[in-house]
Amino acid sequence: MTRRDAAYLLALNALVSVALFAIGAHWAFGPQKTAFAVLDVAELYRAKEARAAAVLVNHNATETERTTAVTGAGTFATELTALIETLPEECRCLVLARGAVVSAIAPLPDLTPDVRRRLGL
Repeated sequence: MTRRDAAYLLALNALVSVALFAIGAHWAFGPQKTAFAVLDVAELYRAKEARAAAVLVNHNATETERTTAVTGAGTFATELTALIETLPEECRCLVLARGAVVSAIAPLPDLTPDVRRRLGL
């Protein structure tokens, strides 16, 4: 066997090994299904609105508390938007608005309680 034949044999062996590895990896891990989760944005806004309203209608609340409630309500949309943008990376899923889901065969995970906790609602 010449060096040229050995080089061809080595290259062919490497090619077959890579092909078998790729086939095995595709078979074992295959294409992943897209995961879905839901988020009830309206519920989050209602909860924030209820908290702000409770402070504003409270006769014992100080002006500082009322100002903080109004300011917090104003920045809530920015905080919620920033948090919603990070959710797909964290859960490795497609996040759908609860109102957009008409029906589902299997129940979808609900991220609303986690987001509510993270926003302090």
